[in-house]
Amino acid sequence: MAELASTAGSEWAAPADSRSAERARQDAVWHLYDRRYADMVRFASFLTGDVHAAQDIVQEAFVRLLDAWDRIVDPERADAYLKATIVNLVRGEHRRRETAERRTSPHLSLVASAEDDALGRVGRQHVLDAVSALPIRQRACVVMRHWMRMSETEIAATLGVSVGSVRTHVKRGTATLHRTLGGQQ
Repeated sequence: MAELASTAGSEWAAPADSRSAERARQDAVWHLYDRRYADMVRFASFLTGDVHAAQDIVQEAFVRLLDAWDRIVDPERADAYLKATIVNLVRGEHRRRETAERRTSPHLSLVASAEDDALGRVGRQHVLDAVSALPIRQRACVVMRHWMRMSETEIAATLGVSVGSVRTHVKRGTATLHRTLGGQQ
């Protein structure tokens, strides 16, 4: 009889433990969402050049973080996981857009958003256009290095590349921006 009671008690304990673990996971991701959402949208906006697409990408990155939370050994690395996921999602979106543009018209140009026109920030838009024109890996490295002020080591860990590769991408991206923008920065 005592065995039956202890067995019955353990059957009910496991779901409660899994529910509390699930709740803790959700709470951790929500806390990170509250603290980092706006920064991640700005980061993704620099990569995409489109705030609305950036918001969608960041939402998807947080969903993927929630799904992967149990695989993240160090919760302090969740921020790096988000950035890497955002870069990968932007790269995928960029590839899909390029493919669609090639199929429809080889010379389609991007149209500035109404918000950018309303702000009247021609210089800012010129810089954003120049950054958007960089290859995605260079763009990610330049934004992380100069805008987010991440170290080369942090960028390398986030993107899963070598520090030398980060240096090369930052150097090439920065050189291209200097040529494109001239003295207009």
